[in-house]
Amino acid sequence: MKYRCIAYDIDGTLLNTAPADLAGLQEVLREELGMERPVSALTGALGIPSRDILRVYGAPESDLDRLARLWMERMHDHFERVDVFPGTRAALKALRARGVRLGVVTSKNSEEYAQDFVPFGLETYFDTIVTADDTALHKPHAEPLLKFLERLGAAPEEALYIGDSTYDRDCARAAKVDFALAVWGSFEPEMEGVQRRLARPEDVLALLGE
Repeated sequence: MKYRCIAYDIDGTLLNTAPADLAGLQEVLREELGMERPVSALTGALGIPSRDILRVYGAPESDLDRLARLWMERMHDHFERVDVFPGTRAALKALRARGVRLGVVTSKNSEEYAQDFVPFGLETYFDTIVTADDTALHKPHAEPLLKFLERLGAAPEEALYIGDSTYDRDCARAAKVDFALAVWGSFEPEMEGVQRRLARPEDVLALLGE
């Protein structure tokens, strides 16, 4: 089996959070920073820690924590729009049955993870969770994936990272881990520099027999 360990991003990969996430960010930018941005112009903000995103839009350093909390609150105002991507639960169950060790590598901090991910009941499929609180550096740096490998005692060539953004791809590249693009949730389905391109969550199973 080529891939003994597989790590997943959350947003745009396991959960379809984009509609709620972007609506919350749009409201915060409008009400707190006086910026009017269409949702279509905000998709590049997905995949990195919320404080880093807010810095990009000029939020003052002294106000980052408050604005990040407010963004989370506004996202939760739209939480009914979040769901698990179809086929995800079946794919995770099948991977576990085949002995693959699974993890989550996310830019969410531990509080965001608990509020945004745990309610969907997917955490039982995973052997380890790496949040933004677990590393000093975050995606696109290698450190989050290196922490995943360290915890599972795996070599880079034994692992695969599945994500939807260039931050995920670049994190995998920096860690020397193969990257699979989750086409089903990506805003960049033609992204270059990926080793694998998966149309559906269950397509990962075909890679195990290579």
